Amino acid sequence: MSINIAMSRFITLSITLLCLVLASCKDEVQNVVDRETDPEKVPTMSTRDVQTLISDDGKTRYRINAKVWLMYEEAKRPHWIFPDGVVAEELDENYSTKSSIICDSAYYDEIAKVWSLVGNVRVNNAQGDKILTDNMIWDQNKHKLFSEAFIHIEKTGRVIEGYGYESDEGLVNYTLRNVEAIFPFDDSRFSH
Repeated sequence: MSINIAMSRFITLSITLLCLVLASCKDEVQNVVDRETDPEKVPTMSTRDVQTLISDDGKTRYRINAKVWLMYEEAKRPHWIFPDGVVAEELDENYSTKSSIICDSAYYDEIAKVWSLVGNVRVNNAQGDKILTDNMIWDQNKHKLFSEAFIHIEKTGRVIEGYGYESDEGLVNYTLRNVEAIFPFDDSRFSH
């Protein structure tokens, strides 16, 4: 009789395990909410702590660093936003920084290929000139940078200030339409 009790328990245990196994093999149910999102407000990609290289004619020409990069690829006018600032560097053939632009925030229009740089815009060119402003536009199609905001330019031996700045991409050949001040500046006293 003890064999029958053991056999009965074995069969009961086997049936219980079989039921548990069959119950766990059911298709997994996923609850997905189908919800419309506004492509003007919701980025298609959000990336943090970005460093990317951009090539032109098969050569690495630019390096971009940003804390936050939001891409709105599905928006009516596809664009990127860098709300926490961006550092854009033009690189030479040895990947050393040739010129750089740093700003508090930036907006890039993918269709027009125009950058809008906003807040504490600091530009350094290959000649060592420093340009400071609060707003600068970089039109990649026209290969021009321009600003209507106040501009402070530090060149070797002098400072130029005014409004109405326009320059080539190399930041070498520029025009300042409304010059307000030009004064000599000796920056050698700051280097020790």
